[in-house]
Amino acid sequence: MQEMTFLSLIDKVDTFPYGSSDPYYQLLTHDKKACLGYIHPNVIEYLKDEKDLVTIQKEKKLILGSHLDTMEKRNTAFRIITSKLRSQPEFDELDKGWRNELYTIYYPTHKPYMLVERAFSTFMGVITYGVHMNGFVPPEKSSNGKLKMWIPRRSSTKPTYPNMLDNTVAGGLGYPHGIMETVIKECFEEAGLEDDFVKKHIRSADVLSYIYLPHPHNVQPEVEYIFDIVFDNENEVLPEPQDGEAQDFNLLDIDTIIEKLKNNEFKPNCALVIINFLQRHGYITPELESDYLEITHRSHRKLPFPTI
Repeated sequence: MQEMTFLSLIDKVDTFPYGSSDPYYQLLTHDKKACLGYIHPNVIEYLKDEKDLVTIQKEKKLILGSHLDTMEKRNTAFRIITSKLRSQPEFDELDKGWRNELYTIYYPTHKPYMLVERAFSTFMGVITYGVHMNGFVPPEKSSNGKLKMWIPRRSSTKPTYPNMLDNTVAGGLGYPHGIMETVIKECFEEAGLEDDFVKKHIRSADVLSYIYLPHPHNVQPEVEYIFDIVFDNENEVLPEPQDGEAQDFNLLDIDTIIEKLKNNEFKPNCALVIINFLQRHGYITPELESDYLEITHRSHRKLPFPTI
């Protein structure tokens, strides 16, 4: 197997072409003031009968009905739409991925515009948000003098990327939870890290953005809020699997992590988070990496939709 470069790993995540939205339809707000996402024509076909909720124009625009002028009305409209689509055989993926978890779509004023089922967000092509935490032991506190990071292996029963390596903790930003609230919650639910420890040691580190194509049709713009936690030693506080999301946690040194990155052993967006960590901590530098600028730009993509 050919060794992956850092840029080729980014290519696996930031996959939507630059400069064109064809063949996608723009999803426009009820007042036509903003585009919220890109919808594939295959999905549009199933929305043509919803004339009392949306208007579809030949200029490849889907506009929410002008009467959907409150968040409550919009939420109700999309509950109706998603329930109908879920029963269609062509939307088997939607039914299988159903979480009963709501994601927030934002208006240009950064205020919540409407809530949609998490599994349907990719069919709408709207921005989804998440948190990722890197838990690491710094070189000066490591047994071999090298930075080490707690790396979990995803459960073999996960519907997506089973058995692949992951970030120490990661999770989606579901309504109505805030960013810090979510990362603290996920640290306990996924790794058993107590709130007091997390609050004392966690630091906001960066925010990453990219547009992913999970399969040939749907668009998945993502924003990931990145956090670091410094562990004071290798054995006092240990992350442990809690909710079945991970098989185990291993404390890997930085050389091993880079090797596993290049062997394509990480879930794609988790590889991007690790690459960002390597940049921030001086393991990937402009002198050592000829694609440094491209890597940086592609992991901080300007998204064409309103954000949080």
